[in-house]
Amino acid sequence: MSGEEGSRRSPVFLPWLALVGGAGMSMLLNSRGSLLPGWLMGALLLFFVRQQRPWVGFVGILSVNTLATGLANLEVFPGSVAGNFGMALGGALFLALTFLADRLIVGPRASFAGTFFLPAAMTGLELFSSVGNPFGTWGSLAYSQAGAPVLVQFVSVTGLWGLTFLLAWFASVVNWAFEHRDEGRRVLPGVAVFAGVLGAILVFGALRLAGAGSVGERVPVAGITVAGEVATGREAGLSRLIQGGAFGDEDWRAFAEASGAVNEELLRLSEREAERGAKLILWSEGNAVVLAGQLPALLSRGSALARERGVWLGMAVASFEPSAERMLRNELILVGPEGNVAWRYVKARPVPGWEAAHSIPGSPEVPVLRDSGVGNLGGAICFDGDFPADFAGPTARGLELLLLPASDWRGISAPHMRQAVFRAVEQGFSLLRQANQGLSVAVDGYGRVYGEMDHFTAEERVLRAELPVGRVPTLYARIGDAVGVLSGLAALGWVAWAVVGGLARRWRARERLHAQPDV
Repeated sequence: MSGEEGSRRSPVFLPWLALVGGAGMSMLLNSRGSLLPGWLMGALLLFFVRQQRPWVGFVGILSVNTLATGLANLEVFPGSVAGNFGMALGGALFLALTFLADRLIVGPRASFAGTFFLPAAMTGLELFSSVGNPFGTWGSLAYSQAGAPVLVQFVSVTGLWGLTFLLAWFASVVNWAFEHRDEGRRVLPGVAVFAGVLGAILVFGALRLAGAGSVGERVPVAGITVAGEVATGREAGLSRLIQGGAFGDEDWRAFAEASGAVNEELLRLSEREAERGAKLILWSEGNAVVLAGQLPALLSRGSALARERGVWLGMAVASFEPSAERMLRNELILVGPEGNVAWRYVKARPVPGWEAAHSIPGSPEVPVLRDSGVGNLGGAICFDGDFPADFAGPTARGLELLLLPASDWRGISAPHMRQAVFRAVEQGFSLLRQANQGLSVAVDGYGRVYGEMDHFTAEERVLRAELPVGRVPTLYARIGDAVGVLSGLAALGWVAWAVVGGLARRWRARERLHAQPDV
């Protein structure tokens, strides 16, 4: 470290304070107040790393972020403590390696061009790590900005990756400006470039929302969840199954009987909502539960209801086959006004853990029924909504309304709903999400809310909305994950160039040493 660099170092306690602050910000990324932490976390962590020796920065971020994220996960994921901290360690490792690469390749006192390495690396890492990851895009930095609709519009251009790039670039530019704070004339142009880009993104979002008209004809929709006293027996049975309890024939009969009461209430409420004018009705994920042999009878009753009332009915059903190793079939069945089954979709992405171990997974291709009279209707289930690529495939093109039944728990209810809304803005379709133990919402392709319901505060868990159904053109629907891919390739190229350059410098140094005459 040069004397000049050492003289510019901050007081010893400040970098460590920044590390603790950055870890604290990371604990807030899944909260309702995640907007500001999304901007501050990276800036604080980068400040710490830039002020330390590389290995100290790496160990510091790895340790503190593992602890912070692991503690936050205890409120989010209901799994074991070891599992939660294991996930936290994996995420912290990726983050620490990214900041270590920035420290080694760019480092303090770099040029303004160096500010692009960290955002390129973080963006590429987010994209590539989501491929094949059973948790999909869960944990993306971009989701922290869900509370800023103007910024969320940017995902219609770049997907999540543009927002992640912007937030990481902010962290890099802030630290670059601080490191060059005594060179005002050099700093101001760089800061102005970032401010100009941010301003352009905000103006784009504001204009997009201001100019947003109706995306299509309004359709009366209703989402239904049955909970409370009538569902007590069913919930107890499911809880026992998930905890590994042994079920005999009598247990399965009791479970089916308790679930039947919920199914009856679902049908009753569906008929009532049809009478009140709903043209499309959606049940929350697995709210109807049957043994596999009972499914045809339930489907027949749903078909009769849809035909008699002239409605579209999205029947989200969990059917169990006790004798099978993979006993669960988590399904969304769309029944049309003529009583016919339009499509059947089996959940493609069971949640890692009990569900994934016991489920029959389906195809990730989103089914789309075109020219239904209420728009082009498609479906997915809950966790499927965390995989943006599934909604960019050929079968999903032209989708105008996505039916997304869900079943959450209190710890993830807010962030999981917000993540689903990103899919609507990315692809420009309307979304009806009905959630058991979560937040239900009806939004259009701009993310504008037409109806919402909180399972934990609503007296009656029925969501009603007049939802415009149509499609908003987006650039992201055309280019897909190009921004994320290019960012990742740029970061890899940068690393390769740095490695080759370092090896070349060592080779030249050895050559000069050997070329010196002996004294």
